[in-house]
Amino acid sequence: MPEAFRLRWKLDRPYLEQGKPEDVYVLVAVEPDPALNRGSQSKLPVHLLLLVDVSGSMDFLVRHDPNAQKVGEGVTEGKAAQHVVSNVPSRREMACTVVQKLAERLGPEDMISLVACDDKPHVLLQQISPMAADTVLSALRTLGTVGGGGTALGQGLAAIRDILTSHDDGQRTRKLVLLTDGEDEDPHQALLEAQTLGQQFSVPVVAFGTGECKVAFLTEVARSNLAGGFNHIRHETDAEQYFFQVLKGQKNIQATNVTLKLWLSPELHVRELYRTRPEILYVGNLEPDPNNQVALRLEQMEHGKAYEFLFRCSLPARGPNQRFRIAKASLQYDLPGEGLLQQTVETNIVVEFTADAARIQERSGDVRRVLSRAEVQRQVLFLQAKMDALQQGRAADRDKAIVAKLLHALIQKFQDFGDQATANQYRAMQEEFLKKGTISQEMLNRSLAASSRAEELVVAQDIDF
Repeated sequence: MPEAFRLRWKLDRPYLEQGKPEDVYVLVAVEPDPALNRGSQSKLPVHLLLLVDVSGSMDFLVRHDPNAQKVGEGVTEGKAAQHVVSNVPSRREMACTVVQKLAERLGPEDMISLVACDDKPHVLLQQISPMAADTVLSALRTLGTVGGGGTALGQGLAAIRDILTSHDDGQRTRKLVLLTDGEDEDPHQALLEAQTLGQQFSVPVVAFGTGECKVAFLTEVARSNLAGGFNHIRHETDAEQYFFQVLKGQKNIQATNVTLKLWLSPELHVRELYRTRPEILYVGNLEPDPNNQVALRLEQMEHGKAYEFLFRCSLPARGPNQRFRIAKASLQYDLPGEGLLQQTVETNIVVEFTADAARIQERSGDVRRVLSRAEVQRQVLFLQAKMDALQQGRAADRDKAIVAKLLHALIQKFQDFGDQATANQYRAMQEEFLKKGTISQEMLNRSLAASSRAEELVVAQDIDF
């Protein structure tokens, strides 16, 4: 019986020069077998976990309304605020609308949990059937009024963990959807709780930010699990679109308990890792265990969707016509809809050293394009860190020069891509920085959100040795 998934790989440099240590980028793709349409009729039930920020700033409008009528003034989370009447919904009203529509789209076998969170958690629903309409409606009314303090997402994530600890949700697939508009008061706790949810309960986090949120922080929360993601909401229609995409994907889950294991050669050094499909996410440096193994936990995979990872490694020198095994890749997964558990597919990743000058010059354009796109997110995260340091008075003139050079490099990169619209976006950031010495958080958020979108590229193919 054929496998449900295939492992493919490609190197940016399939042939290396003899006698020299070299760096190589490895692209590993997990693809569904197109000839095999298994499990199309067996959809897995869903446990949708929703964590909604209900801090005071969630009562601000989703977007600026020039026709809003001012009816008073006040203070929200220590900042001056105006009370207005507007046809544009508040961030809280947007959240209530989206949560209600999500509940309406769930089926009778599904479950929903809802936690609101300001500086403390408010558990509104615990593993409730969406068919319990009165209970769900009551929770939505409470979501519209509860809270109003600061933002401590770690408290809300801990409440989600308590729900999963104290209740058995059966064989349902899990996804945590987070909506926030603020900068967290204790980001370290939030990151630790997100990591715990991923490690102990296999729960991916999809984070959505609106308003003055730090998308860089939400990126860190999302990458606590390799099945996570993030995006920036600028309009109420964005919220519905993004949330429904998450629900549609979750109801399309085919494989669970998915792990991509890499047994790495002890002679090489591995460096940065990116997830490049289904969306781009800079993960950080690969950290092998004492047995030179790395386990990349994808947790869940959808029908018909490819997953892709890119990492860099430094190889030792070898003589001509010698092959070097970089790694053995092993994909392990369950197909619960088919009653198949602990399935495995493996492949070896190999590079060849040569004295042939023509072969040494060979490059994979596919891998290079993926790398160029992936590096943008890492660069914008670095840009966010530099701007934070400048705004907090922790930076020097040298840091300003670094920001200016990085913006120039990003403009050039997107011009090389032929993406003039994005090049102009970075040019606007450059002009603001040169004029004011700062870059608005809105611009940085927009850039980071855009950097997660993977281009439709040629999927990696096996190199036939």
